[in-house]
This record gives sequence, C-alpha cells and structure tokens, in this order.
Amino acid sequence: MGGLSKKIFQIKSLSKENTANSLLVDSGNLLFKQTNIADGPSQARLAASTIVEVYKTIGFDAVAVGPLDLAGGVLFLQQSKNDNFPWISANIFNENEQLLFKPFVTKTIQDREITVFALSGAPKRALSDVYIKPWEDILPSLLQRIRKKNRNGLIVLLSSLSDKENQVIAKEYKDIHVLVSAHPRKGNVAPQLINNTLLTQTAKQGKHQGLLEITFGSSRLWGQNSQKKLADLQNSLGSINWQLQRLLKKSKPSGNAAKYEKTITRLEDEKKSLAAEINTMKDQADEERNGGTKEDNFTYRFIGLKKNMPNDQRTDEKIHTLNQEVRKLNARLKQAKTANRHITGAKSSLSLIGHNACGECHEKQKIFWESTRHAKAYNTLLTKNKNLDTNCLPCHLSMEITKGAFAPLAPNMILSYPEKLQSVGCETCHGIGNKHSTDPEQFKLVLTPASDICLTCHTDEHDDNFIYKEKLEKVSCPAG
Repeated sequence: MGGLSKKIFQIKSLSKENTANSLLVDSGNLLFKQTNIADGPSQARLAASTIVEVYKTIGFDAVAVGPLDLAGGVLFLQQSKNDNFPWISANIFNENEQLLFKPFVTKTIQDREITVFALSGAPKRALSDVYIKPWEDILPSLLQRIRKKNRNGLIVLLSSLSDKENQVIAKEYKDIHVLVSAHPRKGNVAPQLINNTLLTQTAKQGKHQGLLEITFGSSRLWGQNSQKKLADLQNSLGSINWQLQRLLKKSKPSGNAAKYEKTITRLEDEKKSLAAEINTMKDQADEERNGGTKEDNFTYRFIGLKKNMPNDQRTDEKIHTLNQEVRKLNARLKQAKTANRHITGAKSSLSLIGHNACGECHEKQKIFWESTRHAKAYNTLLTKNKNLDTNCLPCHLSMEITKGAFAPLAPNMILSYPEKLQSVGCETCHGIGNKHSTDPEQFKLVLTPASDICLTCHTDEHDDNFIYKEKLEKVSCPAG
C-alpha cells in the first residue's frame, strides 16, 4: 500500500493541469496479490476495500476486472460496483449468460468520443456461477457495436489477457487504437505500435504511474509529431556538421586529404539529405499549425513512485485507518489459536532451526550477523507497530525462499511464527539448516545467496536504492 498514496498525489497533480482533457483508467489486477483469497475477514480484503475507496474519490473513468481482482470472489466486486465503482468487463458472465459488469464506457474529450472497453483474463481458480467467455467469441460483435456508436473516436482496450493474446488482437483489429495490458509479472512497457494499435503497460501495484499524452489528428492513424521529428532531424544535422568540421580540420595537413575523403563525402551527402527532410518537415509543421494534424500523435512517460516523493494526505489518512483495522483483526486471529496449532501446518518452518542453532557451530558468523540490520528486522516492525501486518512480516522473519518467492504459509501461521525465527536469520539466505545440522558434509547449504533471494524483499517499492553487490558486502559473514 506504500505506493498508493504517492500514486494518488501524482494523479491529482497531473489532473490539475488539464482535468477536462484527461482519461483515468486502470487495466486491472488492482486489488489482490494472491490468486485465491479465503472467505471471511482478512487483511487482504481490508486492503482491497481501502483501494476501492481511494480510487472512487479520485474519479477513475474505468477500471478493468483482472484475474487477481476476482481472487476475492465476484460478490466483493459487485458490492463496489453497486456503490458506483467503475468496473468494466465485456466477457464476465453469470450462469444465465448475463454480463456482470458494463462492457464499456464512453467519454468525450475535445469533441471526440473515447470508448474504453475491457477483456478479462481467466483466474487460475474456478469461480462458481461465473463464466469468463473467450475473447474470440466477444470481440468481433462488440467492436462492431462500438464502431456504430463511435465512428471517428478513439477506442481503448484494457486487457488482462496474455501477451500472446494481446499481440494477436493488435494485429487483427486495427480499430483498437490503444491497448493497455495488465500482465502481473511485467513492468513498464513502452508504447509499441502493432498494425495501428498502440500497446503499452505500466508496472503493477504501486511502482509507477503511467502518462500517455495524445494529440488528436483528423484521422485515427498513429503518426509522429512533426515538431518532435523536426527537432530530432535538426539534432542529427548538428551532429553531422560537428563531425564534418572535425574531419575537415584533420584533413588540412598535407597528405591527410585522401585519408578522410570518403568519410567527408558520405557525411556531406547525408547533410544534403537531412536538409531536404528538414525543409519538408518544416512545411508539414506549418501545415499542421494552420489546418491541424492529419494523424494522431503521442508522447509518454513512466513516473517512478520513489520513497522521497510526496504523499496524498487524504490517502495517508485512509491507510492509517486501514493499518489500525488490520492490527485489530490480526490480533484477534493470533489470539484465536495457539502458536503450536498454527505452526504444525507450516510447510517450511518445521525444518528451520533458527540462528541460535546455527551459532553452535558458526559462532563467529553468528556474532557478526547480530551486528547487521537483518538481526534487528523483526524489532523494526515492533518499533513501527507493524508486527501484526501479514504483508510486512514475511520479509522480517526467517523464512524459506526458493526461486525468488516465499514458501506458502497461511496468515495465521505467519502471525504465530516461533520467536526463534523472528528475524532475517541465516536460513533465509543460506537455506534450511535442519538436515545440514545433522550431517553438514552431505547436506551443504548455499554459501552466497543469489540476487533473486535478496530481491524477494528488497523490491523497488521497499528499497529503491538496492544494489546487490554493495549490499551483499555489508551482510557477508566472515570466513572461518
């Protein structure tokens, strides 16, 4: 949730500049990070409700339903839809073949109608009474319907389908002018023109805010802004002039002329060609200034939501309230069952022996570890009153990490983790020590953790200045 407040601040700042001409959309996979959220009260549901509340206040035009949004069940989404949250999806149906959400929304900007529709990818777990129809069955007739209403406007698709499916859609349906994807494992994707579809994506939950600025032309074809292209051509001409001056100076001494003759001739030809292009582009720029652009043009940028960026005050207040509710809920969950009952169901913690056991053989390394911030990781949560936050806890405990992910544990298990594992201990970096402690020669552990182990916790959102080699030196145990 850390990036949400910064995201809202950026959106408000950008909207102030030109509210009437802005379109605010999200391609989905917004609410949850897991594919399946258990029924009943949970930290994940509390956080999702806060996200919905914040998005409503900022005034989003459309939010697509993604597979991760369905992780908490359709009823959760429908309740927010009934409160006028702008969910859209053209291919989520109930058992009676009825659409559960609006298929598209429209908005008029600069006398042009913008139509935004959504296609949802299927979740990994089956949902009762819900059917995700294949996009191939939906798209042709839906586009025909949109075209009748919107003959010369912009058509935007918000998609949580696979990359391969998005590529196929872009190639086959040139009437879709912008396709914004929501791939959960991809980051920022610079706009890529396929056929006549601009395909792009902003990094998931709380990392970046994307801004795509469009200048409308008279047709719905993508071109390049003549002013920008003119500037690029003039920069290229300046570079060639500099190279020519340098080579002409070098060729002046006797005997050097032949050495540089071919290169000078080539550059002079390029200079003439560029000069002709510049004249043509100047004429086009003048024509556009007088009669408007013929093609749509765009610029884009991704705004990184760094730690030092300002927060939105109202969103901070909502997140503060959320944290209080989370603490109360998880305190009740922790109290409901004993630590022993929880931990018997854990997949990895039974094998974790804790740093004290490691120190019986590796005393020198244990003493060094106690001087590092890893040893104080759990105390950091206590200081910040976050020791009952199941989103924070995994990175502040000794846990098994394989392939850059934690071994799956239920929230109750995380909340009741044994005291001996309440820190980022030896086994987080080097592997489970249970078998190693009985036969160290046969069951050797990892000496140096791979970068993906570190990056499980040291993400951009939590540590935007993480450099693997530099940080590894600070926590590397002494030899011997």
